[in-house]
Amino acid sequence: MGLFGSNKNELKCKKCGTVLPDSERLKKHQEKAHNKKKEKCRVCGTEFDYSEDLRKHKKNCK
Repeated sequence: MGLFGSNKNELKCKKCGTVLPDSERLKKHQEKAHNKKKEKCRVCGTEFDYSEDLRKHKKNCK
């Protein structure tokens, strides 16, 4: 069995069929591959591919 094997926890992207090992990776894949809208910081204007990255950035942006 390879990296992903036949793990029962594997999830398949409904849009492209990509198989990912867990829901967190599936979520990040879908944001990056299928949601072309970037998240933008309202304070400094920096753009992020992932909402999680923007959330982390906001903690330190002044």
